[in-house]
Amino acid sequence: MTGTIEFCFDFVSPMSYFAFHRLQGVKERTGCEIIYRPVWLFEVMKQTGNKPPGSVLPKRNFYFADTKRHAKRFGLPWNWNTDFPMNTLHLLRMAEGLTDVEDQQRFIETCFHGVWGEPRNVSDMAVAREMLEAAGFDPVSLFSLSEEAGVIERVKANTQSAIDRGMFGAPTFFVEGELYFGQDRLDFVEDAVSAKAWV
Repeated sequence: MTGTIEFCFDFVSPMSYFAFHRLQGVKERTGCEIIYRPVWLFEVMKQTGNKPPGSVLPKRNFYFADTKRHAKRFGLPWNWNTDFPMNTLHLLRMAEGLTDVEDQQRFIETCFHGVWGEPRNVSDMAVAREMLEAAGFDPVSLFSLSEEAGVIERVKANTQSAIDRGMFGAPTFFVEGELYFGQDRLDFVEDAVSAKAWV
């Protein structure tokens, strides 16, 4: 028995970058379905009163070191983005607007790499266009997609729905209505979609 994982993410979240890549292994091992839910983390933080780790100095120092450990452990390219926090809303809307699953997944991977693998200022529209074009996407059609009213509303709905169900940070996963927070909870997520008895 396998299930479905809703993956609520924002490209601005470093731990969502690691989670995205780890989820591919979960899918291979369990056969689960992954539903990508782009959410605007700024709005999540605003509504829940949460604060980013970097706003507390001791936590920020730990977080910087911890992200390096994660990258090394998972074999992923990693550099801190000096333009953090970036406005990723236009990229989130593009991700939501793509209806082909393979295109959507490749787009998400491209954006995560462009934010954390080879960091660049994706808030800059020209930089974002260059990144997307280099990956083989049509930036003109994607930027047009990000301005469609229906797509804009879906990202808003994704965000509000996740908040209403308890989301307070990213990455957040939902399996049959149960919330799991943080890429370090993916073992629990995998157990849940594998229908392990103790879950």
